[in-house]
Amino acid sequence: MHVQYRDDPNLLQVEIRSKNFELPVDEQGRMQTRLAEVGDRVRQLAGGQLTLNLVHHARSQTYHAEAKLKVPGRTLFAGHRDDYLDSAFQGCVEQLLAEIDAYRANPNTDAMEAAERRAAINNNVVFPENADGGPIAAAVAAQDYRAFRMAMAGYEDWLRTRVGRWLQRYPEAEERVGSSLLIGDLLEEVYLRAFEGFSRRPHETRVSEWLDSLIDPALREMLKNPDLAHEEASLARTVRQMPIG
Repeated sequence: MHVQYRDDPNLLQVEIRSKNFELPVDEQGRMQTRLAEVGDRVRQLAGGQLTLNLVHHARSQTYHAEAKLKVPGRTLFAGHRDDYLDSAFQGCVEQLLAEIDAYRANPNTDAMEAAERRAAINNNVVFPENADGGPIAAAVAAQDYRAFRMAMAGYEDWLRTRVGRWLQRYPEAEERVGSSLLIGDLLEEVYLRAFEGFSRRPHETRVSEWLDSLIDPALREMLKNPDLAHEEASLARTVRQMPIG
């Protein structure tokens, strides 16, 4: 069983995996409540990533809970084994909290600052309800793709990384990268969809979340019509590279 969610108040990405048994829904709820405490401890760490593995060992009839928490510059580990699932889980969380406290007492300052800069890109902009507010909306209203791309420049590195990771989910696409499928074309396709679909965007949504939602449909379209997608991407690049004036 595989459960993923985000502890929104703390921006903690959580993944829970159970092996050799089915995790009851009510137990999931209790675990999420307790894991919120982990989120509270890493709130100032630019959004951690927590993976919790729960394994039932049939021979010994015991449960093993293992946690892996990525924080800036390090990965923290904790684990506990017990005859009862809840006891194994609680022991693992207690150990993880102690590891977090030790890390916070002696953090990797450079890594934290870099993580904070990445988090700022993810979380600092929310599209306004008013369609004529901000440089991005103004560029769309003027049908100026070049200005739109300039206004979105702060998301270039982040989006390129997300596109690369998304390609890994499609082996058929990853095999074609560099030949019939170019990462630059896919990146441009996402921006084109954002430009064309701006008026239909979900309101009060972070820029990063909205762009992320456009990657999959852009990739699917490119896999179906690679030549057309390349032609459109090339035209878009020509437009945005034209001199001002």
